[in-house]
Amino acid sequence: MNIHLQKDLQELKRYLLEMCRLVSESVRTAVKAFEERDPELAKRVIKQDHKIDAIENEILVFCMKILALHHPLARDLRFITSAMSMIRDLERLGDQAVNIAERVEDIVKRGVFTCPVDLSDMAKEALGMLDGALEAFVTQDPEKACAVCLRDGKVDDFQNVLIGQVIECMKSNPQIIDMGVDYIIAIQNLERVADLATNISEEVVFLVEGRIIRHTEICESYISEIKEEKFEISKRKEVIEKKDLFDLLEEHARLVIRCVNMLPKALEVFFQKNLEACHKIYTDLVQIEREADSLKKNIRGHLPHGIILPVDKFELFMYLKEQDAIADAAEEILKWLTFKEYEVSEDISFQLVLLTKHNIETTELLIPLLEYAKAYLSLEDTIAREKAKEVIRNIRSREHESDEIATTLKREIFNIEQDAVSILHLLRVTELICQLSGRAENAGDLMRAMLAKV
Repeated sequence: MNIHLQKDLQELKRYLLEMCRLVSESVRTAVKAFEERDPELAKRVIKQDHKIDAIENEILVFCMKILALHHPLARDLRFITSAMSMIRDLERLGDQAVNIAERVEDIVKRGVFTCPVDLSDMAKEALGMLDGALEAFVTQDPEKACAVCLRDGKVDDFQNVLIGQVIECMKSNPQIIDMGVDYIIAIQNLERVADLATNISEEVVFLVEGRIIRHTEICESYISEIKEEKFEISKRKEVIEKKDLFDLLEEHARLVIRCVNMLPKALEVFFQKNLEACHKIYTDLVQIEREADSLKKNIRGHLPHGIILPVDKFELFMYLKEQDAIADAAEEILKWLTFKEYEVSEDISFQLVLLTKHNIETTELLIPLLEYAKAYLSLEDTIAREKAKEVIRNIRSREHESDEIATTLKREIFNIEQDAVSILHLLRVTELICQLSGRAENAGDLMRAMLAKV
């Protein structure tokens, strides 16, 4: 796999999370400043806008660099294009926050607004949509994203009612027209916050599903499709809620490892040109992968809201995503093994199995990593922390060894006397096998970052 690309994508995710944090802070602070008529809070919002503009430029340049250097495809390409679209919406959200903040000084100077207009419900709904959109991005949850899109109509209704009330007040009392205009501008900016949250949510669905949604009916259809799946998840929730967070992560890791441990047998039947057996193993793996995916969603829902966790929630979500991606890679390998039947030499077969076993052993290191991490976070066991760091170093070292084995194997594949399609197929399978260690390394790096902050 392209390790440099994956590391750059990880860095891009961190950039985006930081921009999301800044924008969320600005919008919330602007609303508070307006409601409480606090000029000092408003000044903070205006000052922070420069940071948001700067990080937007940094992310845009970084995205262009990734596109130029790595030529990403499929989901990686979707992630980068979605990021470029998202930062535009995030920067505009920062601008909406500034627009609201700039009204504060005016309304303070003009005194009490006699019109009985309450923006709190509209502000709460708009901020809820923004929080939902950002959480959907962090958790890569298209269902949450669609739910945000469906809330946009409610904010539009708030806007129509509130602006109507302000206009009626202005008609009956011309002295409050200037302040009324300030309120109308604030209302319009809150509605724009909801629109931009909807845009971000639409990008999340495109990123995860590869589907473009621009209409409410599509979201309603999507949510209807997954109701049955949610029912199955709820049946397991009682059991899950009784377990420790790291116990759940370890349970998920064991399901992932069950997936990758099916690969040696799959390669064996592939070399025997037994596609029927390959299909059978693929079907069995998909069932386990779906179980892991269901558990992943439950872990996300299991995290308590409003309570400080021992680790950063965003980084925990990213760790879980990388761990789950190992099972996705195993599924992709098996899918490719079902595509074509041809003769593979004993030497190439042996090296492919060797590479696979090496990568499987690397992914299995996630179990002791989680055990040591749990011991450190729950018992403050510094010895466990050092052991966790040692496991992470081992994963990195093994990932590097995997790349070296794969490079040697690719050279030999290029030199075999085989048709071009078979050679390309073998090269693709080799790259997918290397993704197992690559994803494990990404997970290890995220765990190291979480432990370092405790």
